[in-house]
Amino acid sequence: MKVKQHTLQSFEFIIASGDEDKFIAYILKNTPVILGNTVILTTDDSNLDLSIKIIPFLQEQGYCYFIKNCNFSPRKRTVLTVDNLSVDEVMENIKKNEELDNESRLLNSRERTREIFEKPIRSGSFISTKHDLTILSQINGGSEIESEGNIEVFGSIGGRIVCNGSYMLIRDIIDKGLVIFNGIILDKEKFKNKKAKFVKLNSEKRLLIEEL
Repeated sequence: MKVKQHTLQSFEFIIASGDEDKFIAYILKNTPVILGNTVILTTDDSNLDLSIKIIPFLQEQGYCYFIKNCNFSPRKRTVLTVDNLSVDEVMENIKKNEELDNESRLLNSRERTREIFEKPIRSGSFISTKHDLTILSQINGGSEIESEGNIEVFGSIGGRIVCNGSYMLIRDIIDKGLVIFNGIILDKEKFKNKKAKFVKLNSEKRLLIEEL
């Protein structure tokens, strides 16, 4: 017998009768994000037969999937969090962001709290923050980073990053890496030369990538 251990990233879907078409539409719309992850199917509806429509669709699309019939123990992973803003601070920031354009917010970002990580981000780590991040080393596969602020990465990106800030600074996205900037998946081919690039949205909300 051979035993192999894998660190899997997954999406869990809780499905009821009548959700089949919604599920298929969601998968098709978000294929770039979901593809390569394990799909977990959950249902409390005894009248729903997943094998009629949903499972054949997943097989046709080439997804790895399974039907959840047990309770998962909490995932043991390193969770790095930053102190939350107060309600008044959040409302004030929302008001400011509605009044400022992207360029003004970029200048204003200097006043943000910044978290700096000097060591590599290990597989299984999860960083969630509302502030800016500077990561001086690589981001390993199986790690996840989510930020409402700006992100600067000076090493290779092998994990998953979701950034909703005004800008990103990136050098290299390797094959296993996935970077989503304000809902847009960055094309890895544009980072093959490993030169630092500045990523932002213009006034028309279109993606701009500038080599530094």
